[in-house]
Formats: sequence, C-alpha cells, structure tokens
Amino acid sequence: MTEEELEKYVRAGRIAKAALEYGVGIVRSRRRVTLLELAEMIERKIVELGGRPAFPCNIGVNEVAAHYTPLGGEEHYLPEEGLVKIDVGVHVDGYIADTAVTVPLSSEYSEIVEVNREVLEKMIGAVRVGVRVGELGRIAEETAKKHGYLTIANLTGHLVDRYNLHAGKHIPNVWQFLSPRIERFEVYAIEPFLTFGDASGYVKEIRGNVRIYSISRIKREKDRRLEQLRREIMARYNKLPFTPRWLASEYGEDAYRGVEELYRRGALRGYPVLVERNGRPVSQFEHTVVIYGDEVIVTTA
Repeated sequence: MTEEELEKYVRAGRIAKAALEYGVGIVRSRRRVTLLELAEMIERKIVELGGRPAFPCNIGVNEVAAHYTPLGGEEHYLPEEGLVKIDVGVHVDGYIADTAVTVPLSSEYSEIVEVNREVLEKMIGAVRVGVRVGELGRIAEETAKKHGYLTIANLTGHLVDRYNLHAGKHIPNVWQFLSPRIERFEVYAIEPFLTFGDASGYVKEIRGNVRIYSISRIKREKDRRLEQLRREIMARYNKLPFTPRWLASEYGEDAYRGVEELYRRGALRGYPVLVERNGRPVSQFEHTVVIYGDEVIVTTA
C-alpha cells in the first residue's frame, strides 16, 4: 500500500464520518422525514464532501439488520420509537470507507446501543498483525453475552479492497476456530451486530425483497437495451453495489424493470433485505481500519 493509497482511504473515512454524523443529526432531531429522504440527503452529502457512495445508504429500522435502502416513491417515515441503523459507504477513486451507527429513539434501547459501541471498541483494540480474526469474534460474543445480549452469528465484518466491498476474508461476530490471520496492509470493515437475549441470534433473507445489486459477471447481453444498461452500470459503479433508484432519473421506471431482468439473467448479484429471525430489534456499529505496516488506523473514527 502506497502513501497515496493510504491517503485516499483516510479521505474516504473522513467523508464517511461526516456524512454519517449528518444523518444521525437528522434522526436525532426527530424531523418528520421519510427513509428515502434521509438516504438521499446522506448520499448527496457524500458527493458534496468530495466522495462517491460506495453502496446505497442502508437504513435499518428495528428488526431490519442489513441491505435495506429505500426505493423511489416509497413513503416510509422514520419511527417515533425504536432502533434506527444508518450504514454509510464512501469511496475515493475506489478506496472505500464503511461505517455505521445505531440511534436509539426509545430509552429501552439505550443499553444495547452502548454495549454495541463497547463491543466495537474492544474488537478494534484487539486488531494487530498476526491476530486470528476468530479472536475478534470471541471478544464480540463474550462482551455481548456478559451484558445479556447476542451477536448476530451470520453477519460479519469484511476485508475491503479497491472497488471491492467484500474482498474475501470475514471478521466473525462469534468465536471461530482456525480462522485466518490479519496481515499487513489489509483494510477491514469491522461491524458487530447485537440483538436481545431472547432473539435467535441469526438473520434471514426476505425473499423477493432485493433493493441493492452489483455486477456479478462481465458478459455481453444479446438484448441491446439490457446491454446498454449493463454497460452504464459498470461505467458508473464498477463492481460496487448500487440501487436502481440511482438510475431512475435517466431511465425512469425502465431502470427498475431493466435491473430486475439483468438480475434474473444472472448478470447482477442481488442482496436481499436481512431481518432478525425472531423479529427482534438489531443494533449495529461499524468502523473501517487500515493495517498500515504495524500501525492500525481507524479511518472513520
């Protein structure tokens, strides 16, 4: 990793932090805004600050854990009570920062949020060259259980690379035997998810509810219209995740139909919305860390 590459990771992290704080401020102000308005305001803020969204802004309410981004025309409002998760991704020339926070809108959820924050801090505190990623999972699981909570076993942090949000290795949120080691010049998004002790501790997919996609194969489509759309997606987003609402200003409703057809044909990968299996609320915190030699740099803090 060169100094120039590190600077781009750091810059992306600064932008992601600022955009996330901007979104959190809107939620805490209890303004009556829709989830769509909130997502678009955060995404515009990223661009204003000199970055590009690395994926659509995720807004998860209560049991919705991941992969929920609003679609055009939806009018779901921020709740008056509950847990609101905001997950923001930024890239600068393909160098990614990924960060998330949970805002409790009810006093009953204050503790799980603070414990989740503690879990993340302890996981990051254990990051160093040579440590097995399963050790971070052990720390997350034990810290959560000490307070009566569960980590989500089938959601993980992930290795990050240029234009590659999920680059291979995973950071588990439970103990994992014989896991890979952290190496120099790697970049990780560390993101513990917590839920209540009476929950399942797992998420499930909501079938048919896909709002986020990415290119899954580089293969020419015979249909001229679909090939044009595929090329446009590749040119705009490379292999990073996107949502069809980003294309709607140019393609209108055809954006949604075209993306769905490309997904059906296998040209796109879809990310179904994930919810806690028992319908219990989920909390999430996340930071991106760069292992620069023996130094650990938290780019989004």
